[in-house]
Amino acid sequence: MSELLLDTDILLDVLDRSRPECAEAREVLSLCNGGGDMGLVCSGALKDVYYILGRMWGEPAARRCVSDLMGLLVVVPIGAEECDLAMRSGEPDFGDGIVRAAAELEGVDFILTRDKTAFQNSKVRSVTCAEYLRIVASEPTPRQLLYPDAQG
Repeated sequence: MSELLLDTDILLDVLDRSRPECAEAREVLSLCNGGGDMGLVCSGALKDVYYILGRMWGEPAARRCVSDLMGLLVVVPIGAEECDLAMRSGEPDFGDGIVRAAAELEGVDFILTRDKTAFQNSKVRSVTCAEYLRIVASEPTPRQLLYPDAQG
């Protein structure tokens, strides 16, 4: 079981079928809901999703989408400690610094993002959804761990 902190772009991928990595993002979200992984999201990412979707689809749809995400993911609160760490993180974008700080303080296994320039010096490995799915596919299943000769 992995703990995954989802960046704003991944949340938008999940919600908007026209985005290029929608299928991969939805598959990752399904792993966080019954697949054994735990999905986390920073409260600020929910604010950003609400703002973006509100402009695209209107306030009622944005509210519904954020409410759905809150039912599927663990919301990581952001406070003074995360802000202080973000300021000292060296991330060029403060929002990315917040995500990085939350990931490091929560001890998550991966940050899922499409931003290849962010989180390069984080203690937490950042990957795309497609990269994470390849990692998961290469891991042995619990059945294979118990019965090494088992198929699937």
